[in-house]
Amino acid sequence: MDIVERLKGLFEDSLISVCLHNLGLSAFNSNNGLLVVLSKIDLDDIKKLKLELTKFKKQFNTPLLIECDFLEKHKNHFCMEILELKEHTKVLYGTNPASIINIDNQDLKNQIKREIASKILSIRGSFLELTLERKIVEEIAYRSLYNFYLISKYILYLNDKSSKNAFEDMEKHFSINLENTKRLFFMEKRPTFDKLLPLFEGYLKELDAFLKIEI
Repeated sequence: MDIVERLKGLFEDSLISVCLHNLGLSAFNSNNGLLVVLSKIDLDDIKKLKLELTKFKKQFNTPLLIECDFLEKHKNHFCMEILELKEHTKVLYGTNPASIINIDNQDLKNQIKREIASKILSIRGSFLELTLERKIVEEIAYRSLYNFYLISKYILYLNDKSSKNAFEDMEKHFSINLENTKRLFFMEKRPTFDKLLPLFEGYLKELDAFLKIEI
């Protein structure tokens, strides 16, 4: 029995939509993030879905569970994510919950500015505290790379620039250097730790350029 039929049996009339999304690094790379939309959600629903997903953990990742009005209510905080859902969601059942939501450009600008500052502050703090071990450096670097790829894409969007490679187009449009950032993001194989650490340090330096961009 596929995931849709299992979820129909689990949530019955409360189930509104089941979709595949690409939010987050794992889902971005695999396009098999799972988005479940219910009419309302309580703790029992979360526990039921958690238990059910153990049967599908090799098939789906990055599960998101939201109420049907969640995105509309919080659209000024999740502008980039909603635009991504509009563009990349594959509907398995019901409708795309982002399809009819309109995003205001000023709200998008505000989110981008907030995300740049908070992510850089978080990465700096993590670097100060971390023990320089491969697993920890990888986690900080690769998770934040997805965030800055999304930020780059929507900075270009606000400047009416469509993009196939957001980091390269950011370099061209804003005359900044993102060489270490690109190398980390597009590497097919993760490097050995002795090569990873200097790349990460270079990436950390390059992120300062985002603070200087007029959005």
